Amino acid sequence: MGKRRKAATKPTGRTVIKKVNQKGLLRDLLVIFLISFFISTALIVYLFGMTSDFFSRLFWCVLVVFLIIAVTVLGIIPVVNYYGNKWSK
Repeated sequence: MGKRRKAATKPTGRTVIKKVNQKGLLRDLLVIFLISFFISTALIVYLFGMTSDFFSRLFWCVLVVFLIIAVTVLGIIPVVNYYGNKWSK
């Protein structure tokens, strides 16, 4: 017995819009923020100690580390994954 073929469907011309899981995205951003906060705090305290400009250095360090991690984890890795899967088919 042969395999059954699926009936051909007409393309409707509509594009499927993928909805973003907001709770999952917020959770991911919160985890990334906490990781970047603790890494930045440890780095600033180790390198400079508790100086008068501690909080301004901490703010900029958290911002830079957060952006690097967030862009890598939420942007670059999924795009490379998508095109890698698309290319391998």
